[in-house]
Amino acid sequence: MIEPRLRQHGLYGEEAVSVRPEFVHIEPISARSGPHGWTIAPHAHPGILQLLLVERGGGTLATEAMEARLEAGALIHLPNGCVHAFRFDPGTEGWVLSLAADLLSDPRVAALAPPRMVAANAPRWSPQDQVSERYERLSWLLGDTASQLAGGMIEIVSAALVAQLCLVLALADEALAGEGEGAAPLSREAALTQRFRVLVDLYYRDSWSVERYAATLGTSAPTLTRACRHATGKPPGELLLDRLLLEAMRALTYTSVPITSIADGLGFRDPAYFARFFKGRTGTTARAFRRDGAWLRGAA
Repeated sequence: MIEPRLRQHGLYGEEAVSVRPEFVHIEPISARSGPHGWTIAPHAHPGILQLLLVERGGGTLATEAMEARLEAGALIHLPNGCVHAFRFDPGTEGWVLSLAADLLSDPRVAALAPPRMVAANAPRWSPQDQVSERYERLSWLLGDTASQLAGGMIEIVSAALVAQLCLVLALADEALAGEGEGAAPLSREAALTQRFRVLVDLYYRDSWSVERYAATLGTSAPTLTRACRHATGKPPGELLLDRLLLEAMRALTYTSVPITSIADGLGFRDPAYFARFFKGRTGTTARAFRRDGAWLRGAA
């Protein structure tokens, strides 16, 4: 049995770096597994969700708790940060789609992304039938996505690509429903955390307290904190700050709105406080981040 021991990577064989929230990458399975002897050592991808579709060949998926044999037609969903390893049969081919977990909070995606894709904390897989219509659609969509990305990664996620990614996620979720040990119903903690994230997307600009979010969800702040820590490893206050930072980075990258206006729009009445917040969480100033195009240069 493969024994997963946690290693943190951006993508296979790369050191972990900050993942920009609109990171999208796709490549053939052979691109990384081939040069590594068809064996991918135990690792995790913090901040990245992955989908793998095996079109030819097969192999073994290992997680912290189990191993699963993969055949041609298999589909695998690897949530943000889960530990996993692969041992592919030589010549195995298919697609590996990697998305920033934060991309799922993009308003264009959040309304359409299946909740289980967002909140799942365990791998899911399906021994999918290659002749099924769903398999054929997924295979075509992933191939077409690879053609669109051409160089493997993009800097700005267009509306058309958002729609295509949402369709891929929806088809994958349907295929995975009821399959694999990781397909059990969402835990209460994961479900509560997902509901919390939905509210955060609605009210993160309004300076709501954790207690107000908890009350709106019909629970207590300690219960919400335990749920968020269990599902994400972070307390709700940190998730709120992550969401504010995400929107600040988007505005600094894709708009020319003055920094003081960005700060005000995010609920920071004191520009100096926003400056301390941004530098404290990124290590650079908002002005330098915009000037250097740091988000567009960053790639996992």
